[in-house]
Amino acid sequence: MQLPEALQPWRHWLEWFAPHHLPLFADLLGRLNPVLGPLRGRYQGGVPEPDGLGDLHRRGPYERLLSSEWLLADEVPDEFLRRAVGGEHMFLAPQYRAREANRLIVVLFDAGPLQLGAARLVHLALLMLLARRAEEAGAQLRWGILQGQPELHALDSSAQLKRLLEARTYEVVSDHHWQAWRDSLADQAAGECWVVGQRLPPTDPKVCTHRVQIARSLDGRSLSFALASRRVLLPMPDEQQAVRLLKGQFHDAVHTPAPSVAGRVARVALTLPPVISGSGNYVALRLLDEHGMVVIKLPHKNQKKALEVRRRLWGKHEHVFAATFHYRSLGAVVGASNHLHFWNIPGLGFADKPSREEMHLPPGTATFLPAVWLRGQLSERLYLLDTQGQLAYWQGPRQGPKGAGVVVTSNVLGMAQVDALTLVYARSEGGQLVTYSAWADGEKTSGYAVGAAAGVSQILFASTAHWKYAFGGCALLTQAGAYQSWRLVTDDSFPAKKAQIDLAPGWKAIGLHHQAAAQERYALVLLGPNQHTIGLYADGQQQVLFTTTAPIAVRVSAP
Repeated sequence: MQLPEALQPWRHWLEWFAPHHLPLFADLLGRLNPVLGPLRGRYQGGVPEPDGLGDLHRRGPYERLLSSEWLLADEVPDEFLRRAVGGEHMFLAPQYRAREANRLIVVLFDAGPLQLGAARLVHLALLMLLARRAEEAGAQLRWGILQGQPELHALDSSAQLKRLLEARTYEVVSDHHWQAWRDSLADQAAGECWVVGQRLPPTDPKVCTHRVQIARSLDGRSLSFALASRRVLLPMPDEQQAVRLLKGQFHDAVHTPAPSVAGRVARVALTLPPVISGSGNYVALRLLDEHGMVVIKLPHKNQKKALEVRRRLWGKHEHVFAATFHYRSLGAVVGASNHLHFWNIPGLGFADKPSREEMHLPPGTATFLPAVWLRGQLSERLYLLDTQGQLAYWQGPRQGPKGAGVVVTSNVLGMAQVDALTLVYARSEGGQLVTYSAWADGEKTSGYAVGAAAGVSQILFASTAHWKYAFGGCALLTQAGAYQSWRLVTDDSFPAKKAQIDLAPGWKAIGLHHQAAAQERYALVLLGPNQHTIGLYADGQQQVLFTTTAPIAVRVSAP
């Protein structure tokens, strides 16, 4: 491979990549190399050991004075003293054998959610830079993963780079991770130890010689690489090229995905959002060539067998209004003429279609209506929210004749399923927003007023156990536009104080997370302005959880 002169120092490692990837790494290597600084010096390991006699010197301790000088002291004391004053005595100088320390460069990478995406390409470039650094010093390079077991790997092939990319985890680096590595490196006598990531724990400077922080800018257009007081901004790579590299496709060879899909792959509608089960293990997509949906069971880690893909079909003359999961079972609300069919939902067979005044159910909608399927000990209940804020539910016995009547509630702003058995919704009553919780066998008679309804355009509910017996927490969007303003109402602040949260321009809240710990905490789940970043806002601080190379598709169930 013909490389420009500027890239010749890294020729050995760049040969692992296809030629069209070289401009990307040429830019990264050129920007990062000046920031790394000089190599640490070679240190003597321990006290030097004598290795015979070396030379004669006129200075030294008198225990190494030549024997002939001592004879002169016995025979001619005055001459001995004169030679001592004049610095003319001769001393033996021993030859020392230096014990050099093990010349080892160790680099530990954060493979957690804060370093997903383009930051991993910076990891590759830094690993190649340090490999060249070790080669020039006659040292060895070893790398490891901070969140993994203290195990070091060599960099002898492109397979090691792919191994680094595959070491992904959703666990952030903790003090426990660093302490395990610190104890492991205590016997390594490394000349340099690099720790690379974001929000790194405190490290021991005697072990960790270099701390590198890699973070994505708030606007998502660049990465910052900070080492001590030196900092450089790195442009975001081309999206398609970055995706291929992050998948380990360093060359142009076509990789067969594993596990494979058994049988013919169905054509699905990409304009409709997928329906995802509560556990996240099943995904349903609308079929294009048939009247129904295809259900895909997502594979487990290291799964070898083919993906489980099944078709679920309903009548040819029925159009679908909504689809939802109960655990792994897919149910749907489909209609034809003046009746509704609760497809694959036990206890609910057919029902009369509500009038237009009760429910707005136009055929051929561009998206599914929000729906929740609850199953109790005695009955099944299906909730459906239309685009006009009308919330309806149908209820039927789990055993016995199928069929159900409809109950409709108006002025509903939003609903959410907070666990497998419980649903919550909020409606406007007399200018106030009131939240209710319900389950398959019943509904709370009393609600909880959370504030004025005027100006509120969206509501997010926290998934907490509090909803079973009290108020569980919610967030109200009070201002939308260049920036969003949210009013947070939690179970401990209800009904008195409420927190006001103003997000940075372009950021949007897409969920409300409840962390049950010694001290309960509520946090807004955020989507970045370019839809590549997921963040968290809690306790007045905003942090980035992970980034992606492709835009994140979001389904917001709001009227």
